[in-house]
Amino acid sequence: MIRSLEFDGYRGFPSRRQYDRSQPFQRLDLAPLTLLIGRNNAGKTSVATLLHQVLGGLAGISKEALPLTVGGSPVAECFQDLLPARDFSAFLELAVSLEAASGPHRLETILYLDSLLDDDPRPWARSIRWDGADCPCPAGPLGRFPIPDVAEQAAVRDGARQILDASVWLGPLRERVPEIPSRHGHNPQTPPIGSAGEGVIELLAEDEAVFGEVSVWLAAHAGLSLRWEKNLDLWRLQTTRGAARSVPITQVGTGVHQLLPVLTLAKWRSRNACPTPFIDVVQQPELHLHDALHPMLGDLFLDVARAGAGTTVVETHAEGLLLRVRRRIAEGMIPPELVALYYIDDAPDGSTLRRIHILETGEVDYWPPGVFLESYEEVKALRRAQRLKGH
Repeated sequence: MIRSLEFDGYRGFPSRRQYDRSQPFQRLDLAPLTLLIGRNNAGKTSVATLLHQVLGGLAGISKEALPLTVGGSPVAECFQDLLPARDFSAFLELAVSLEAASGPHRLETILYLDSLLDDDPRPWARSIRWDGADCPCPAGPLGRFPIPDVAEQAAVRDGARQILDASVWLGPLRERVPEIPSRHGHNPQTPPIGSAGEGVIELLAEDEAVFGEVSVWLAAHAGLSLRWEKNLDLWRLQTTRGAARSVPITQVGTGVHQLLPVLTLAKWRSRNACPTPFIDVVQQPELHLHDALHPMLGDLFLDVARAGAGTTVVETHAEGLLLRVRRRIAEGMIPPELVALYYIDDAPDGSTLRRIHILETGEVDYWPPGVFLESYEEVKALRRAQRLKGH
């Protein structure tokens, strides 16, 4: 299991250590609930993407040192696209802290392009270190993520593959949930939901317990009930609001369709349906949802974190979600170490990743200026305008 990922020289994050070895890594320590916040285009998705690329690289799922497809979608055409400003002279430095059956281990490597004149776009390894000891580098371009020839090599690859197979990447734009499930079921030991939310209706049709919990949650927080209706030998997913006549799921608003994959995955995870550790990524779970539902999303993810089976990385702009998490910590319902909160800043000289520690009181040890203060500033401007008009 990956416990932490340190990196330098990736996309919008500059290569600082290449010229000054005293510079710190960008560091992501994973907690059961890991939250990424920041302005648009700051690099939140880049951090989550690199995490899954490293996981895929450790698993050896492709002929690239770092897989160029994440969550079923291409993230780059070649290794050069992963370097800051596509600068072929830049180095990508990685340090991964792993927890294996044999204990904790640390793998460090520096990847670079030998020459743009070379027709082979794959990176080379400049150095490889395992638990602090230098290891030989492969000659020539890499066909796999460089794990040295150590006793734990096979176990690391097998473990990473199992975690990757058990993980879900849920993208920011989910498909509309169809009315009729397909006749093809899913393996209950593997993630049932695709990156665009596909597979949700099949899971709801096959798992009565999850369906019940999803329906109860929707009724309590959105005033919407789910039920199955048989018509012409086909089961159809219907929705009901209050005493109104039921309508097919396809006729409800976009927000419900964006929410259902997030809600269903969270309820499935909370039941420990998958015994293998996982690293899920959920992007913008609040998309198309009213602000009143944002805090409830925080409780959903905390339920998954309490189950303790894996890590959920959430990329979000929802202030209500964060406030609910901080509130639960202040109430003593969850320990602070269950949550890791990170701010990605798009500074002029390159993005930076900074951890914000949440204290037992729910307060934070740092808060970036101008983040989630827009409503407050608008109210102040409104009051100023009213005073100027004599109101």
